[in-house]
Amino acid sequence: MKNLYSFIFLIFFISISYAQDLQVVELDSLKAYEIPESYANRKGVPYLVKKNVPYIFRTSDVYLINITSYDVMKSTFKEMKRKDSIYKEIDKNYTATLERNERLENQLKSNFAKTDSLDQLIYQKTQTTLIHTQKALDYTINSLEKATSSLDIVEKSTKRQRRKSAFEKILFALGGVGIGVIVGVSL
Repeated sequence: MKNLYSFIFLIFFISISYAQDLQVVELDSLKAYEIPESYANRKGVPYLVKKNVPYIFRTSDVYLINITSYDVMKSTFKEMKRKDSIYKEIDKNYTATLERNERLENQLKSNFAKTDSLDQLIYQKTQTTLIHTQKALDYTINSLEKATSSLDIVEKSTKRQRRKSAFEKILFALGGVGIGVIVGVSL
């Protein structure tokens, strides 16, 4: 639709330039069209110069092009406008992609920060657990050392008790033999 409006505007502009009221100047009973000095700064479609019509140019320079060159320039201009819209679309898509990538990068950084804080929390909890485990192991080792010490005392006590018991048995046996000898002698 935009191209249609541009085309209609171009046709309108060309038709105006063809039908322009150029000032007619008489030189020695010859009628000529005057191109004013302001034409040098004019923008838009160029004037159409017709065959067998005299013109007086008040500008310092005038560039004349034929219809083929004019059509080439016009099609080049249209193509440039079309490519410009393509480049604008590419730029728009590139900008959108860049913004999306920046958003994703920020989300990734945020996720890394969260993961890092979770890793730090897990590390601290693991450290605390290791400290408690070390204390429990130390307590267990102390308990085992005390139990081993108690077992050594019990073993020594048991050996003493066995010796004492054997010695007592021997003493009872000797005492019984002694009493038996005394009773046997005394009778």
